[in-house]
Amino acid sequence: MKFALAFLLAAGLIGGGLAVAYLLPEHAYSNEELRAFGFTAFDEPRPINAFALADASGDTFGPERLRGRWSLVFFGYANCPDICPITLSVLGDAETLLRDNQDEAFQGIFVSVDPERDTPDALAQYVAAFSADFVGVTGNVHAIKSFAQSLHAGFSKAAVEKSALGYLMDHSSHIAVIDPQVRHYGFIRTPVEAAGLATLVRALAGRS
Repeated sequence: MKFALAFLLAAGLIGGGLAVAYLLPEHAYSNEELRAFGFTAFDEPRPINAFALADASGDTFGPERLRGRWSLVFFGYANCPDICPITLSVLGDAETLLRDNQDEAFQGIFVSVDPERDTPDALAQYVAAFSADFVGVTGNVHAIKSFAQSLHAGFSKAAVEKSALGYLMDHSSHIAVIDPQVRHYGFIRTPVEAAGLATLVRALAGRS
């Protein structure tokens, strides 16, 4: 909770300046300049291992669902108390900024690391609270771990005593960036704020 409050205060203090930056004319940012928005690009985009997951509607979610557009992938779970709702909220706000400015939006993907509790129905409702266009993804633990490893993410179950939840999930907090050729292009450190994220996505879209 302290993390959440600290993030919201920081976002409020710097959001105005970055919102102004987002409204400036398009600029061909270098990778070094994009570090100001929390982004780190790999020297060479990295291949992603074949994977077969499912979206919240039960449809297959594989590499073909990533082709042709920039995708931002975050691993988390619906019972997460802080970083997940904060990050998804920022992603949703960034998507709104891009659409309002008639820029190309990214594909937002939330991969549940808690398939035991995040049923397809629960996952669909959770993701829809942040954006009607975000994709909730699930699968068995082995398949999720394999996909996570391709994106340099990890997760594990942590028992919590005297809690109705029974356990929490420890998981990576970065946002993986996948390019239109289905390669792991880099990652975004969190916390991040919406205007900076929108600026980053617009800059990356110019590289397609």
